Amino acid sequence: MLVEKNIDLHNSHVSWLRLEQEIAVELEDSFYWLLKKLDIHRFSFEHDPDNNSTKTLFVWLPLNEWLVRDQDILVKSLISLAKPFDLTLPACKWIEIKNEDWSLSWKKNWKPDPVGKSILILPAWLGVPEEFLERKIINLDPGSAFGTGSHPTTRLCIEALDKNPPLGQTIADLGCGSGILSLVALKLGAQSTFSVDTDSLAISATKINSDLNNFPQNLLNVSLGSIEELEMNMPKKKFDLILCNILAPVIKSLGPSFEKIIGHKGKLILSGLLVEQIKELQELFSSLGWKALEIKTKDQWALIVLTLDLP
Repeated sequence: MLVEKNIDLHNSHVSWLRLEQEIAVELEDSFYWLLKKLDIHRFSFEHDPDNNSTKTLFVWLPLNEWLVRDQDILVKSLISLAKPFDLTLPACKWIEIKNEDWSLSWKKNWKPDPVGKSILILPAWLGVPEEFLERKIINLDPGSAFGTGSHPTTRLCIEALDKNPPLGQTIADLGCGSGILSLVALKLGAQSTFSVDTDSLAISATKINSDLNNFPQNLLNVSLGSIEELEMNMPKKKFDLILCNILAPVIKSLGPSFEKIIGHKGKLILSGLLVEQIKELQELFSSLGWKALEIKTKDQWALIVLTLDLP
């Protein structure tokens, strides 16, 4: 899963260091956060759809800017983020390279990725394999932004939509990333989606992937912002379903606001939380008037489906 590709490595005057680090999939969000915080933009997460437990993190760094001491600090930071998950990172590799078109080199590792009973995530440059012709195809440019269907939290959301298709429903996709959940909802019969994200890269990615799947703008509406943006641009009828695949601390901060945009008997799908955070989230949303309808887990991650507990 390529999370950034807007940086060009084609500079004949620069040599690069490439860090290669195998990681457990549950570390992806934490490592993404760390690299962005360190202002490191040239990185990718690559995965094999046949291996749902690990990914490989690649980081490209200008050789003349990264001393051995700086390299050690970066590796120690990665190791420290793995500790809360009780995970140990295998030894990483540092490779010196001259020039590499990193925005294209990762493509060789991408394959069609079936999710649930009816969805196929298909890299945009590939044709549909014959064995998947009956599935609903989501064409995706994995290089546009994070959110390709490979992370357990995203798969939990797709499987939930696949199990209970949102036929004719109006969907809010909060923290849309690449727009994958909006695309899946529309493919499964949603009437329209309203997608927001606070990252401008995610907004661009959602628009790109919407075009790849030939969805007109009136079906997949996308804008920069958070729940306030959804409330401001909400259709006359409130949302039938809210999708929120964001880390637990952000979900908690948004909790009191979901009621403002959910329609009668509407549902809220929360993902992005760890299994050990289920109880805390349940208690919070119970205090806000929500009732849990279903809980699903995958690896160390969880999904909760809720509805307002109205008389």
